[in-house]
Amino acid sequence: MRAGGPRQPSGDPTFVGVYFAVVTQNKDDEKGIARIKVKFPWLDNGDQDQSWWAQLSTPMAGDKFGWYTLPDVGDTVAVMFIAGDINYPVILGGVWNKTDKPAEDGGGGKNDFRGYRSRAGSVVILDDSSNGKVVMADKTAKNVVAVGKFAKSGDGPNASDVPRPGDAGSGGVLVAAMDGKLNITCKNGKLKAEGLQVKVTAQNAVEMKSGADLIFDGGMTQVIASAPANMDGSNTKIGP
Repeated sequence: MRAGGPRQPSGDPTFVGVYFAVVTQNKDDEKGIARIKVKFPWLDNGDQDQSWWAQLSTPMAGDKFGWYTLPDVGDTVAVMFIAGDINYPVILGGVWNKTDKPAEDGGGGKNDFRGYRSRAGSVVILDDSSNGKVVMADKTAKNVVAVGKFAKSGDGPNASDVPRPGDAGSGGVLVAAMDGKLNITCKNGKLKAEGLQVKVTAQNAVEMKSGADLIFDGGMTQVIASAPANMDGSNTKIGP
């Protein structure tokens, strides 16, 4: 028997080994347990006929938790059968091929990058190059969360500079919204920085609002305006 190909005539109804299949359906209306159906092009009429529901093998599966990566219709997968019975297929995982290329090319054998790329292009990248980092980015690669060294290193399609302002430094933790707005919401708590310097820069306006007291406390406080400045309050006091 050749795994993934036609069986030799033997009269044996069992299918032992691993076989290639192509996904034909991924909407499990019957039980809703993320099962799929596949076809076996190597069988007679395999291009038209599809299997019974196949369960997915995942790194973790529990009650409403686990790793969820449902294959798309048309994807190539590797399948085996419980006790060799073709009526009980189990999907072991996806298989890249000449049509469906991998998200990473290995960087000429360096193998610096691991992670996940969605169909639309959003990524989670584990960068093990000399500028190692963990990166999570949307499909535009302009809205990014990065931890590590920001500069590009390594070879392959996932090697990239982390988009950042010019004074962001060379490493650390970065949250960048280079396309769109950055919103940080903290219902209860503190936003605290313990470094030597904290800087807020904007090309246009900076607006700060408080429903109650707004306190600026520092050893030396400067308010500088290149245009007329206004301070307005029902009770405003400047000075000791």
